[in-house]
Amino acid sequence: MTEKVVSFEEKRLEVSGTIFGSTAEELKLAAIRSNIEFARNELALVQSYIDLAYDGEIVFTPSNGTRPQPEAFAHLGSVLSNYEQALFDKIGSLEYELEMLEFLPDQDEE
Repeated sequence: MTEKVVSFEEKRLEVSGTIFGSTAEELKLAAIRSNIEFARNELALVQSYIDLAYDGEIVFTPSNGTRPQPEAFAHLGSVLSNYEQALFDKIGSLEYELEMLEFLPDQDEE
């Protein structure tokens, strides 16, 4: 019966080398891909918020009970648009870094 017992740590170590890789380069590539995926998901969320802000479907009430100024929505849309551009830039930079790492010429070929 005891021969069927396997430690969780032993199984985790078996799996960890196959999912993300084992070399520093493979780990870096996995980290970059993960950052790209996160930024793309964040970008989709920001774009949906931009649509809501410009369509006027966001409702808020200032704490003093007055009506919000129409410029507030434009400002919110502008802030979100700036963040959208930052995400585009970040994704582009990460994709470039990923491409450079994936297609590095081997030292042996030179």
